[in-house]
Amino acid sequence: MSATSPSTQSEVPLSSVKSPKHAGDVLAWVAVVALTGLAAFLQLHAITVKSLWLDEGASITFARLDWYNFLRIMWRREMNMVLYYLLLRGWLHFGDSVTFIRGLSVIFASAAVPAIFVLGRRLQGTVVGIVSALLLAVNAFQVRYAQEARSYSLLVLLLVLSAYFFVSAVPSGRRRDWNWYIGISTLAVYAHFFAILVVLSHWGALRIARYIGIASDTTLQAKSNRALRLTILWTLPIWVFIVTTGAGPIAWIPRPGLSDIVGLFKKLSGNAQTPLLIVYSICVAVGLLARIRALRRRESRATNNIVLICWLFVPLIIVLLVSLARPVFAPRYLMISLPAWIILAAEGITSFRPRALGLIATVAIACLGIGGVWSYYKLDFDIVRNDVRSATNYILDHAQADDGIVFYSLSTRFPYDYYAANTHAQTKPHILWPGSNSVLVWRDFMGVPPPARVPKFAEGHDRIWVVTTPMPPNDPKFAAFESALSQYYRLSDTMDFPAVRVTLFTR
Repeated sequence: MSATSPSTQSEVPLSSVKSPKHAGDVLAWVAVVALTGLAAFLQLHAITVKSLWLDEGASITFARLDWYNFLRIMWRREMNMVLYYLLLRGWLHFGDSVTFIRGLSVIFASAAVPAIFVLGRRLQGTVVGIVSALLLAVNAFQVRYAQEARSYSLLVLLLVLSAYFFVSAVPSGRRRDWNWYIGISTLAVYAHFFAILVVLSHWGALRIARYIGIASDTTLQAKSNRALRLTILWTLPIWVFIVTTGAGPIAWIPRPGLSDIVGLFKKLSGNAQTPLLIVYSICVAVGLLARIRALRRRESRATNNIVLICWLFVPLIIVLLVSLARPVFAPRYLMISLPAWIILAAEGITSFRPRALGLIATVAIACLGIGGVWSYYKLDFDIVRNDVRSATNYILDHAQADDGIVFYSLSTRFPYDYYAANTHAQTKPHILWPGSNSVLVWRDFMGVPPPARVPKFAEGHDRIWVVTTPMPPNDPKFAAFESALSQYYRLSDTMDFPAVRVTLFTR
């Protein structure tokens, strides 16, 4: 008799045999982990090189306010991004270096890589998921906002998760998926108001699917309507805030033109480089054609195709239409469509025939994308960064006892406070506006210093520093303020830094 009988051989458990599908999943996740590591490296590299600018300084200042003043300023002016400010409040208890503060955004941006893989796999398959993760990891727009103490990387992560639960809830109808979708979509809106445009694109996608006969289930439509209503209900404080506050907080946004739209897609592709935009646009166009063909064939994932297309275009169309009356077009606000742009490009890459073309396109986007990231390390491509760090160092190096300082552009005080608190300078000017050397309160975040306050500023101060951002030509308020100063002081020195001007007035 042989050592191993047939009956013994049959007792080997089938679960111990690795199936090709299981092995493929393991390899896919190994690739995703590696891509997440690549993303984290790109996001952490040179993270402290650039100065905190005005918006980042505002984030830190808001997060450090006591609860009363925090809630007051949120309700009066800064409700947008309130979720991020709350998270930052907790985060600052564990550290306050620039790396640590910006590191919160790095965590969200890195987590978005496996999240977009899961979403891409759910929408179009594993290969699309992996390519999407790669494209997001090397995207300079994503890296740029991973290195900023603002809510944009959190917003992208939440919108990817929201879309995942939406495309899970549509075919399954499970209440659990719909509840997760509603909860995460609500958090996304609290991270940034524009997230509601993506929720509307989801709702519109189902309406379109029903209109063309792909999704005729009335129960599904009812659940989608309920999800939209509940999301709006749970974010009601935001809509009350918008109605009562008006457009003041975004009055700086200019009316968009064709060049702004092209610039947006350059940024979504990863830095403002034309070759990268061309390659991306070809891939996205191929992906769109593949999705349209799938719609015509009434494939099982046809609704997912509409969701992806609506996610890319509906927010942009709504923003452009609203901008006809009140400009609201800002490229960083439209990062809400970045995941859709990337997944459609990944779909196009996997649709190329022969497949070698897809590999060439992937390598081209990866190389050009990393080049865009390296270019961003040297120079910002979407803002003129206020170099308050250099301005602060200059002021503290030249300050004398009993100097006063006025932040005519009040938001320049926010990063100044951070850098001044983290230096060993023995002499620091006495802050005259906004607020004082004491803790800021919510009223200090409003307006510019009136000329009538200049006599009070002049008491006990032979020298006054004035810090501004680039002022509009012939600004009457600033001209009146300078005229009032000239009655007590003469202009002694002016030093310009990127997007910051420091002026010294002496008796």
